[in-house]
Amino acid sequence: MVSRTMKAWILTQPEKLELKEIPVPVPAENQVLVKIDRACICNGSDPGIYHGHEAYQTPLIFGHEASGRIVQKGSAVTQFEVGDRVCWWFEAGAFAEYQTVTPGNVAMFLVPETITMDQAPVMELVLAACRALMKFPPANGRRKLSICGLGPSGLVLIQYARALGYEQIIGWDLYESRRDLGKRLGADLVYDPRTVIAGEAGEIPESDIGVIMMGDDMLPGEPTATAFLRTVRAGGQIVSYGHPEKGFRFSPYVFQARNLKMEGPEQDMEKIRQKGAEVVQMAADGRIRIEPLITHRVAFEDFLPAFESILKHPEERIKVILKWREAQ
Repeated sequence: MVSRTMKAWILTQPEKLELKEIPVPVPAENQVLVKIDRACICNGSDPGIYHGHEAYQTPLIFGHEASGRIVQKGSAVTQFEVGDRVCWWFEAGAFAEYQTVTPGNVAMFLVPETITMDQAPVMELVLAACRALMKFPPANGRRKLSICGLGPSGLVLIQYARALGYEQIIGWDLYESRRDLGKRLGADLVYDPRTVIAGEAGEIPESDIGVIMMGDDMLPGEPTATAFLRTVRAGGQIVSYGHPEKGFRFSPYVFQARNLKMEGPEQDMEKIRQKGAEVVQMAADGRIRIEPLITHRVAFEDFLPAFESILKHPEERIKVILKWREAQ
């Protein structure tokens, strides 16, 4: 039986989060109501939304990475049933006991039994990150990949690229712990951008495609993105994926002189659904490993201090899983 009220983390205004009791939403005819089993913090997008983002008007239910079971559905929903365990990309409003989701607007999938309850909410991130390469499967002249930024998305993309068949995968990240994990998850080489910019990294093998997944540039001097562009072969492809709050700077001269092309990740929902089904299967059979990404588990009620810790020390947490105390 669905409750009439629920707890939810509300961003009442930029940089102000409150745990409130609010009515449980009623699904429209094209929606499902999901009882949230688990959620997780998005290291990339959540900080920007928290600080204030033009695409999100407050007040709003915070969070967008979650999974759970359908407990109600509208009359127009035919592809999912009450009782189905589901994950999806992308609909905001996840940090609550219940969430309405519109299957026609998102890429929603049944969660395979081999994906645990704690792992399931990370599938939103997995689906989001894999979009960076959905347009670019390995092909002649495109088998070497570099990833700038080995946060959760970059660590997922290493695994997806390996599963797709990329032959060379290089990762860049400031934090040794993430570089080490990147190696364990399939990267051939990893670099600290500080040594690259200082000219101490030696000759870096060129890549056919480079994905920029980092947040705000934290280094002085030449922009990290410019140094990264120099390692992508002439005529190569750049994918701009990350969500730096301040944008990212790079030299247009280097970009133009190397005759590079730049695109964003896949945005066509039908293609995301098609490729996403393959991604879910990769996670189900272990080609994309989720468990190594989970570094912390906390109660939903204790979300705020966990989030504040990510803001202050992003290197210490990769994926933080949230669950209601009564579910522990």
